[in-house]
Amino acid sequence: MKRLLPLLLSISIPLLAQEQEKAQPDQLIEALMNAPDAASLNAAIETARKAGLPNQMFLEAQFIYLVNQNDQAGLADLAPTLEAQLPKYSSDDTMIFAVKEDFESIIHYTKALAALEKKDPALFKKHITEAFWLSPAHASQFAPHIHEVRMEEFMNKITLDLSRTFERQKKRNVKTSLKEVAGDSPAFLIHFWSPWVQPSILAMPEFTSIAEVLIKNKIPVTSLLLAGTDESRQDAADFLAADGSKIPGHWLIDTDKSALASTLRISSFPSVVLVNTDGRILFNGDPASRPLWEALATINPAIKKPTTNPVLPNITKDTPPTSGDEKK
Repeated sequence: MKRLLPLLLSISIPLLAQEQEKAQPDQLIEALMNAPDAASLNAAIETARKAGLPNQMFLEAQFIYLVNQNDQAGLADLAPTLEAQLPKYSSDDTMIFAVKEDFESIIHYTKALAALEKKDPALFKKHITEAFWLSPAHASQFAPHIHEVRMEEFMNKITLDLSRTFERQKKRNVKTSLKEVAGDSPAFLIHFWSPWVQPSILAMPEFTSIAEVLIKNKIPVTSLLLAGTDESRQDAADFLAADGSKIPGHWLIDTDKSALASTLRISSFPSVVLVNTDGRILFNGDPASRPLWEALATINPAIKKPTTNPVLPNITKDTPPTSGDEKK
C-alpha cells in the first residue's frame, strides 16, 4: 500500500485557491500531509480545524498517514468515515483527489481491505473491481491485493510432497529431501533466489536477518536456487563461497523439470514460502509482508520480525538486469 502515496500525490490539484483567506494554509497542509506519527497528525488536525480548514482535508490526511504506515486494518476502519464524507465532497476542499470519482475509489479500496480483514474474497472482489472502475489510474496499486487473494486461493489447493529431493548446492550430486530440511520442526521456510536477479541479491542482508531469527526459534530455512544453466550455478557457487558464506540454513538447487518455483508460482523477488510438516502452504510472498509474521506467530509467539533496511521493490524474474555487469 505504501506505493499508493506517490501516485496519489502525482494527481493532486492546487492545495488552496489563492484568494482563500487562511492563516498560513500551506504550512498547515504540510503538517497534515507529513505527520510522522499519530500524535503529530492529531495535533496538526486540531490546529488546522481551529484555522477553519475543511473536514475533507483531515480525512485525506488520515488516509495518507495510514498508507504511509502500511496500516491495512486502519484503512479498513476508515471506510465508513470516508463514505459519510462522499455526499459532501468538494473539489475546492481536496488536497489530493482531483475529482469525486477518485475520492469514491478510495472508499471502495478501503472497503476491499476491510473484506480482506474479514477473509471475504467475494466482497473483496466486488469493492476492488469498483475501485478500479472509478479510478483506473490506481490499477497498479490495487493489483498486489488482487494477486495476494488469488495466490492464497491457489496455495490452499497445494500440498507439497516432502519426500521430494533436491541437489545440495555445496555438495554436487548429493540430495536432501524437504522432510530432512523440516526435521522435527512444525514448519520450515523456503527462500527462492538467483545470482542473476539483482533484487534477489540486494535482499540477502534482509534474508540473513530473517533466517537467523527463524533458526534461533527452531524454524529451519533453506535457500533454493532457481534451476538454470551451468554458468548460473557456478555464479551461485561463487556467491555462496564469498558473500553467502555467513548466511545460515540449507542451500539446495531447484529441479529443471517440475520446478518447485513453478509449482509455487514464484515470479518476483524477494520471495519466501512457509510450509508446515503436512506440506501445506502457510504463506507465499514477500518476506516483509505482515501475513508471514502473523503465520509465524501462530507457530511460535516468540518469533518477531527483525528490523532490517528496506530493499528494492519486487520485480518479476523475467525483468532484465539493470547493471551492465549482470548476466544477459
